[in-house]
Amino acid sequence: MEELKLPEWFKKKDGECQSGRGIKPHGFIERNLARFASIIKEVFTTEEYASRGGLLQRLDGRAKLTGFFLLLAAGAMTGSALFLFGVLVVIAVLASVSRVGIAPVAKRVFPSLVFTFFLVLPVTVNAVTPGKELFGYNGFAVTREGLLTGGFFLLRVVVMLSLTALLALTTRQSDFFKGLGRLIPAFFVTALFFTFRYAVILIKTAEDATMARKSRSIGRAGVTESQSWFASRAALILKRSFSMADEVNMAMISRGFAGKVRTPPAGALGARDYLWIGFSSFVLFLSIGT
Repeated sequence: MEELKLPEWFKKKDGECQSGRGIKPHGFIERNLARFASIIKEVFTTEEYASRGGLLQRLDGRAKLTGFFLLLAAGAMTGSALFLFGVLVVIAVLASVSRVGIAPVAKRVFPSLVFTFFLVLPVTVNAVTPGKELFGYNGFAVTREGLLTGGFFLLRVVVMLSLTALLALTTRQSDFFKGLGRLIPAFFVTALFFTFRYAVILIKTAEDATMARKSRSIGRAGVTESQSWFASRAALILKRSFSMADEVNMAMISRGFAGKVRTPPAGALGARDYLWIGFSSFVLFLSIGT
């Protein structure tokens, strides 16, 4: 009997499918589907970072929020660029010891930083900020004072966004709202909690609707047709959201909900929690007068 030889492709080990690698979504529906999926992935990725056993993850939610609020206040009050650079170094160290890394923080800061950069560009010209002209053209020039003002504003924005991103990456959603409930009235915490949860549900609903449309399409639809369909789905999802809100509200009331999310009693703060609050208070103290 003649020996049967297997083809080479049959001998390869299982791995990632290469057919779709490197292919970017070009259609209107495909781009929106990718965007919805990235938002959902971002939510779960943040939870994964918050589950790691780093320094900030082990802090009590109340102490962590208090400390970050103090650091944010320090960044807002200071007038020293050197102090802001020092806070950035502290953020980098905290991100490393919390097993998050600098890259995830920078990824969340960069989009807002680009927007802020274009926002402060007019501040650098002599028409807005007079001063020593460095270079210019046709009556418009960039001034030294304008560059210093714009650069300091960008630096402050980077510090504030980095602190916010680090807090989000190292705190579970449940711990965040639980700690926030000890610091501000419960009504606002409840509103924020349901707003976040409901936004995720609506995004998931939109993703499912877009995926259903994509799976039933053989060819690529035109831009006008896709936009018309997307607008109709948005209206339908908005209408469905009102109906779902009423149903959820009635279900919660029937189960005894009285307008406050109840959480287990919080325990006493530990030594590391007091050290974190003390460190943040010291940074805030240093920012006064700088």
